[in-house]
Amino acid sequence: MERMMKEQTVEVVTGVLDTFLIEPFVPHEQQDEYYICIQSTRVGEEMLFYHEGGVDVGDVDSKAERLQVPLLEEVTAATVTSQLITRVPLERQEKLASFLVTFLRVYRQLNFVYAEINPIVVDQTGRVTPLDLAAKIDETAAFLCQSQWGEVDFPAPFGRAEFKEEAFIRDMDAKTGASLKLTILNHKGRVWTMVAGGGASVVYADTISDLGFSHELANYGEYSGAPSEEQTFKYAETILSLMTRNMDDRGKVLIVGGGIANFTDVAATFKGLILAIR
Repeated sequence: MERMMKEQTVEVVTGVLDTFLIEPFVPHEQQDEYYICIQSTRVGEEMLFYHEGGVDVGDVDSKAERLQVPLLEEVTAATVTSQLITRVPLERQEKLASFLVTFLRVYRQLNFVYAEINPIVVDQTGRVTPLDLAAKIDETAAFLCQSQWGEVDFPAPFGRAEFKEEAFIRDMDAKTGASLKLTILNHKGRVWTMVAGGGASVVYADTISDLGFSHELANYGEYSGAPSEEQTFKYAETILSLMTRNMDDRGKVLIVGGGIANFTDVAATFKGLILAIR
């Protein structure tokens, strides 16, 4: 608790620790701790397992057992037992294998892209207890999984407090069927973008970086899904407010663009942008 609400440096990032999880203590021995990770690949999921988990697990990439599970294929407890957890005591293998099969099924159902449990404890009675989990979910799958995810908040990364403008756009996004996204990368940057379409926004950001202006790229975001004139106006007004907040004698650039409009009323969105500029 002595570090609560105080600045801490983790490698090269400095931030304030303001969120803590308090969980019940689970008595166990060191040999009860295991490591499990599932990560998505282009062709399916890869499961990693190491029989000596915990804080001193070390470089699991070089020593973990691996099991590749292709897309649309299920994994069985027998496969997990024979290829992944061979170094686990026999009396613990059945329940651990069953847990891992279910873990992968839930991982897919809820559109995770990464999940790591370290340690996962399996005691002598066979009871399985995940003690620490780190995971990433695919935010774009919210329309599929929102009811299962429940109230999921996507906080700003450690070391970077969320701008009130980011919170404003996020709140707008939650109240509309359109997509409105905004992340401030460098609020003093000279190159700002207002791009229509998720795919187009990636292309624009990559191109700006390829041209040597990554250090000047101020924001990343996109608007799509047929936002109204008013929503586009508020989105553009927010970006222009941020862009003009810090003066730069060299000037600043606002790049407005997008991809193919499938069903967005381009005229309405540009009316919102023009109104904001005026």
